[in-house]
Amino acid sequence: VQTEMEGSLEGYLLGVALSRPATDPADLHRAAAEALLAANVAEARGQDSITFEETGAYRLLLPAMSEDPTELQRFHEETVAPLVAYDDQYETELVRTLETFLDADGNVARTAERLFTHRHTVRYRLDRVRELSGLDVGSSDGRERLSLGLKSMRVLGIAPPGGPARELGSEGGRVPREEKDR
Repeated sequence: VQTEMEGSLEGYLLGVALSRPATDPADLHRAAAEALLAANVAEARGQDSITFEETGAYRLLLPAMSEDPTELQRFHEETVAPLVAYDDQYETELVRTLETFLDADGNVARTAERLFTHRHTVRYRLDRVRELSGLDVGSSDGRERLSLGLKSMRVLGIAPPGGPARELGSEGGRVPREEKDR
């Protein structure tokens, strides 16, 4: 289906997100929520397809969203919303740096390499994250809360600074490592 759709929608990026099977019409609402969550996760990860089962810890946030979305919104506001606002106001990359740092398992050197920047810049940005959020990426609790804050942002459908998706070529003139090595 994805291949067929991509051929007929040239110039558009297409993603496929699958829920768990819904065998009863009463399950359609659940399946739609799961597919939407999976689509948000796929977009955040830069994947073109994903199943609900592959969403990992995001699955734990879906019940929170359906039972009390205001609590999830409050959690987002207490963790990463100040970073999003700062990035929007000053055109910085604190959210992107934090996401990359967490994806690199807290390794500053790998984060700097992936962001094409110096490790001191990464450390400075992580210090700003701590100042703005009150959460330290050096502690497991701080990393966990910031990670859940980023995940809540996806579940709530809040786009990260810079838009809902990073298009090819939006790396500021830089060529991603995979492309250079070919």
